[in-house]
Amino acid sequence: MRDETRQVEDETVKWAMADVAPMSDEAFERGRVALLARIDAEESGKVVPLRRRRRIPLVAAAAAMVVIAGAALLAPSLVSQDKGPNVAAADVLEQAANLTGDAKLQPGQYLHVLQKATWSMTDYDHRWMYLQGQTSQTWIPADRKGTWLYRHTRAGGRQWLIGSEKDLPAGFESPIDSEGEYTSEGGPALHDKIEASFRDPSPEYLATLPLDPRELYRKLRDEVSGNEGLVFLQMINDGLDSGVYPAAVRSAVYQALTYLPKLEVVDQAATIGGRTGTALGVTENETTEQIVVDQATGEYLGSRTLLAKDAWGLKKGQVIGVSSVTTTVVSGAGQGS
Repeated sequence: MRDETRQVEDETVKWAMADVAPMSDEAFERGRVALLARIDAEESGKVVPLRRRRRIPLVAAAAAMVVIAGAALLAPSLVSQDKGPNVAAADVLEQAANLTGDAKLQPGQYLHVLQKATWSMTDYDHRWMYLQGQTSQTWIPADRKGTWLYRHTRAGGRQWLIGSEKDLPAGFESPIDSEGEYTSEGGPALHDKIEASFRDPSPEYLATLPLDPRELYRKLRDEVSGNEGLVFLQMINDGLDSGVYPAAVRSAVYQALTYLPKLEVVDQAATIGGRTGTALGVTENETTEQIVVDQATGEYLGSRTLLAKDAWGLKKGQVIGVSSVTTTVVSGAGQGS
């Protein structure tokens, strides 16, 4: 189907870029990929999670979702520079990379990963939008070849930013309303249904990640079709939300982010989940995507997405997504922190 419609897609990409400087073949292809994502979003009912999609919560709901977080139609970086962010951002990341560490688990113990998130849902034209809380928990056994437990629950009701319940389409079902729990053996599940990636790592994927920061940066850049901006940072946040990456990989990820051109320090005292850290962000079009780290410990605290300017009838600074992540050691699966 896509081969048959490629000419139409290509002409649309050319039209969208008519008023900008000539683009490389590589950038053009990235733009076509971004356009296809938008087309998929429309074909799926024009309902998209504005704030990133998270890992698929239930085996029964394993269909992959398209993510559009206010990003541009086309990838923002036309030619890779590998120059990195400003000096202040690089300093934060290097310090965090040197300090990050792993919790020590004894046999029979579990690493409890608790994610408290607020996602936003909207239609393609932003005629309605609401925020919805969700709590996701993962219990990772000391022996990672053992049984993993996952639990997802809604947190609170819908907070409407645009419109109301009456504006929802008939038969609307929100992917962030799913609740339940399931188990998997030997690591993150569902990779018989979705391709392993930094967002959804399988044990095999994790084991093959390069630890050289530049190599890792280029590999991850390829996973987002060459994007070196907001979409790249979204991917990093999605992956770190999972809590499955060991300190060596997290350290390499922080250092890899020093190659992300638009990254800058946006808040030196960002509070997220009751903890304070440094927020580094990338701003494109309507939104700013932020990663929040604790410089004193190297700990990943979570992420935020905010409006970078007035848009869709909402004011600059409106939070349209936030995720806080904590990890603690517990003595059994299902136990709280």
